[in-house]
Amino acid sequence: MNITKPRLDQFKITGSTVGDLHFPNVIFLAKFDGSNGSTSITDSSNKNNSITVNGGAQISTAASKFGGSSLKLDYENAGTGDRIVADTVADNLTSTTHTIEFWFKTDMADAHINSNNPAFFGFNDSGSNYDNRLMLQMTSKTNLRFYRAASTYHDMTVSAMNDDAWHHIAIVSDGTDYDIYLDGSRLTTDAGDSRQINSNDTFMIGAEYDSGPSSGNYFSGYIDDFRITNGVARYTGASFTLPTTHLTSAGDVNKHIVVNSDADGVAIGTGGISQTRIAKAWVRFDQTGSQSIDSSYNISSVTDTNTGISTLNFSTAMTDAEYSVVATGGSTNARYYASTWSIGTSSFQVRNFSVYDGSSLGEHYIDRADCSAIVFGN
Repeated sequence: MNITKPRLDQFKITGSTVGDLHFPNVIFLAKFDGSNGSTSITDSSNKNNSITVNGGAQISTAASKFGGSSLKLDYENAGTGDRIVADTVADNLTSTTHTIEFWFKTDMADAHINSNNPAFFGFNDSGSNYDNRLMLQMTSKTNLRFYRAASTYHDMTVSAMNDDAWHHIAIVSDGTDYDIYLDGSRLTTDAGDSRQINSNDTFMIGAEYDSGPSSGNYFSGYIDDFRITNGVARYTGASFTLPTTHLTSAGDVNKHIVVNSDADGVAIGTGGISQTRIAKAWVRFDQTGSQSIDSSYNISSVTDTNTGISTLNFSTAMTDAEYSVVATGGSTNARYYASTWSIGTSSFQVRNFSVYDGSSLGEHYIDRADCSAIVFGN
């Protein structure tokens, strides 16, 4: 195999799993897969939030959008008010840019909807006032109401939703305001200003807050594939194509490519390094004056150690000092050159020299503008 000039037929992608490009940003994903009647519900995101089942909430194989089962919620189930709670979700919803989406199916009676305004989900504070931080409910079979504060809401008129069919809802914040989508079509471009969720808020599916069944704000029906993505506005524009399957992992995204894997191939992979970073650290800085950084990755600061000598400090320390640094002194003039020194796990030095000071030959330390350094290592 010619490594210097590989042929296209020497490359193949291993695996065939369709993945979610934004899965690293998913902070909650409930697939509601399991056996009929099970009350064991897990979070399939990397956050692995603990989920508490209340009332008669359970897995049901009677209906599903994906995976053969879904979450069954029944307000009439012994009058207990079915719901599930995941207290730690709000801790991870740190960005005002986010996407909340899920599938639902219900045939609730019109009278129940009109009288009780059942809620799909709610983020609420832990105080006695139950201040609605973020919540979506049905106020009639043709009206959705989105709360982004206790008394701040936006109503949207839609086609009948209690038709015993599966529907998809997406609540998308771009960091400025909320867009709401039903079945892939945008209902509104401004359902209120984007909101920062409080870390002590309680996240609940099937109710707006946990006040007991007498409140009546409980949803009846089925919910499937409930996903929350932090820092990503997944959907933009007037419409989007609805998901057609569970996307429960990154799939083959960011995975390696194997060169001629059937023989003595070479595995090329990220090795734990983000695909957007091809080095352990890099920096471009000005050694003159205040040692200012123009741009960097994993370099937190540059310290003026002496004339021509700068100490570059890592944001995240290296695991050992067995790494390589390439440095330049900001000039193509043959009289100037740069070297590295004092290699350590938390910092290293860049030293700039001139072989001529204007009157005599010999090495002289000199401050240079437009310096740069790049660090490679395991």
